[in-house]
Amino acid sequence: VLAQFYRQYVLDINCTAMHISRFRKMVDTGSREINDNVRNLARSVHITVPFAGIFNGKVAHILDASGFGGAVFPAVQHLWLNFYAGTTVPVEEMQNVDECIAQFTAYVAAVFPNASRYHLQVSLFTDSDDSCMVGALLNALIGGARHPLRTVEYVHSSSGVRIGGLAGVVGLTHITIQDDANPADCINLVRRNAATLVAADLGIVDALDYLPRLTTDDDGCPITYPRLRSLAIHVNLIPDDTSVAFPALETLRRTSGKLH
Repeated sequence: VLAQFYRQYVLDINCTAMHISRFRKMVDTGSREINDNVRNLARSVHITVPFAGIFNGKVAHILDASGFGGAVFPAVQHLWLNFYAGTTVPVEEMQNVDECIAQFTAYVAAVFPNASRYHLQVSLFTDSDDSCMVGALLNALIGGARHPLRTVEYVHSSSGVRIGGLAGVVGLTHITIQDDANPADCINLVRRNAATLVAADLGIVDALDYLPRLTTDDDGCPITYPRLRSLAIHVNLIPDDTSVAFPALETLRRTSGKLH
């Protein structure tokens, strides 16, 4: 019975408030037996992380102080990372950003070595100056996984991050755009991930129908999405034949704009 309970357990680590969310099951983290059960049986982990804490290295210290230093969760398959921030990283801490990103991604890979599904969400971000650092972080997480990732879902729900800053991010299987992001940047992000995308929900509101720009590059050459099965787009016209660009497509629907 205990094993069955923890198979459904979701550990929610809030690296700012340092409490387990009331929406999740709470356990006595001081009990060794409970800790061992969580580590060996938990299948899914939610971590809420401020960008500033990653970029200045403080998140790793918080996790260590919370008893996660050296811990390994071998059964975790699904890792949910919700990133947010309200302020820019101080200028004096900027010189070590790459090192801090590498430290955090190595930490994630070591603690959750068998995770095969990453859900990456950017929300409540108010300073677009850090967008390139956000892109570097996401790309490092994807590239730093111990094993090939089966699912990498990116949910964009913050107008503070310029999607153009995510230029290096590739390997996404799912993309959801939930705000009025720059259409050209969104299209470029989708096109860069054409080979791996399985589903895309694009709440982009644009004066022009952008579907043709998804299916051709800047030189007019066709782009094929060989794995894409589900596409939701906000356009006026949907072509009758999508089999060339989307040979695996099963679901095509028109959204109403924002996907809230």
